Amino acid sequence: MKTRFSSVDICAILSEFNARLLGMRVYNIYDVDNKTYLIRLQKPDFKVTLLLESGIRIHTTEFEWPKNMMPSSFAMKCRKHLKSRRLVSVKQLGVDRIVDFQFGSDEAAYHLIIELYDKVS
Repeated sequence: MKTRFSSVDICAILSEFNARLLGMRVYNIYDVDNKTYLIRLQKPDFKVTLLLESGIRIHTTEFEWPKNMMPSSFAMKCRKHLKSRRLVSVKQLGVDRIVDFQFGSDEAAYHLIIELYDKVS
């Protein structure tokens, strides 16, 4: 797996996400560290873990990542608003390395925006 994603990589992975993950519900959200999060998604017959590492990468994983014993305030906020919501859309904003995950629809829609930019010196 690549450690940094280009715009082309993001387009390719989102094509896979749209084919496999849309319609799945959020089971739980965990934080590995202050910028790496795991989102467990499930359907009745299928489960998947989505790894979101802010600024670096997004992909599904089967690796059992270590989780913080005490969830961060961001993880708790995500759990409060996203748990049991359905993943409705995943899209790239323009050609930027920004990904918009939409959970729920209409007035009950929540968006999780991930920026995949390198650190600027």
